[in-house]
Amino acid sequence: MERLKNRSIEALRSLEKYTKTDMVYLAKGGFWLGIGQFIATGSAFLLSVAFANLISPESYGLYKFVLSINSLILITTLSGMDSAVTQAVSRGFDGTMEAGFKIKMKWGFLGSIISIIVAVYYLTQGNTILALCFGIISIFVPFTESSDIYNSLLWGKKLFNVQAKYNAINTLIILSSTTLALFITQNLYIVLATYLLALTLPNLFFINRTKKIYKENNEIDPDAIGYGKHLSIIGLLGLLVAQLDKILVFHYIGAVNLAIYSLAVAPTDQVKGLLKNINSLAMPKFSEKTVGQIKNSIWHKVWILSLIMIIVATGYIIFIPFLFKIFFPKYLASIIYSQVMSVSLIFAVLAGFLATVLESQKAQKELYKYNIYTNVINILVLFPLVYFYGIWGAIISRLIARIFSLGYSSYLLRKILILNQN
Repeated sequence: MERLKNRSIEALRSLEKYTKTDMVYLAKGGFWLGIGQFIATGSAFLLSVAFANLISPESYGLYKFVLSINSLILITTLSGMDSAVTQAVSRGFDGTMEAGFKIKMKWGFLGSIISIIVAVYYLTQGNTILALCFGIISIFVPFTESSDIYNSLLWGKKLFNVQAKYNAINTLIILSSTTLALFITQNLYIVLATYLLALTLPNLFFINRTKKIYKENNEIDPDAIGYGKHLSIIGLLGLLVAQLDKILVFHYIGAVNLAIYSLAVAPTDQVKGLLKNINSLAMPKFSEKTVGQIKNSIWHKVWILSLIMIIVATGYIIFIPFLFKIFFPKYLASIIYSQVMSVSLIFAVLAGFLATVLESQKAQKELYKYNIYTNVINILVLFPLVYFYGIWGAIISRLIARIFSLGYSSYLLRKILILNQN
């Protein structure tokens, strides 16, 4: 067994002159993150199957609308703090995790207030189901995203095996409890409450376990909290745009069409999430390097990733019709939309990879420009395209925005590399 292991390491090392990447690190970390993400993707798929077959398209569309608004409310929990904590921990400041958790919870209470305001609005409109849904959400806002910050410490320490195990357990709890709730009742707020409870309780358990076992010191990076706030502001428009298409589809063409659109984009979003592991692996590595060290191999990595994404998108286009016919027979209209979305996936993954490089080097000015310009372009094309062309408008707007994101992130990174060279 040891001999086989050594030969595998030698084979991976021999590939490094072609990939210009630490292949042993990629294989070890990628294996565990891949397993964790595979379980997460599989669970999300099974949950989509349950929703698509156990409740009506209108109820499913309404549920997706509630989750989209919830995602906007969660903006208050400072999502950028997670990346800042990962960077700090990778440099030995383990106490930054607790500091980040406290500040995320503190701002999360603002989200609770916003959720209550939304609940009151729907109550005045006579929609008691949505009013109760947002009332339930207000209870969980400070905890759901904040307690998830344990992943940042595990990523920063490159404990990908532990992170994968924790997230796999969390995901399976969500899948089993929410599916059980769907079998028992199709009541929207009961299903929502079950989902949020299953999301929050394991996170609270794992953040305490991570603190006790894996936190080695109480040192806090003095710059991390400020940088986390900056990243949160930078990513604010992106989080808004990520949900805006669903909200507009719901508003302009109704809950049933939102269900069709949601199932069309869900598989590509899950594939994107699976490939996001590349960024998770890259962040600690890039954080340890200077721009000068990164520039020697970055574009070679981009070309390899491009080839992988073209293969993934081609396979997706071929096989997705079979998947829908078997598991989502009521949503065959989603197939063509999903196939077109797979093309935009190529640009999204590449742009995300380049943005990770910028983030690892704390290129705040460039990140502000990237997020503002790309999201403004997205918003400018999204509103008229959805209004005039419905679902097709939402699909086309994503494609346009992602092509622009890749082009602009490439431009910004090249600019940094040139400045460093001079």
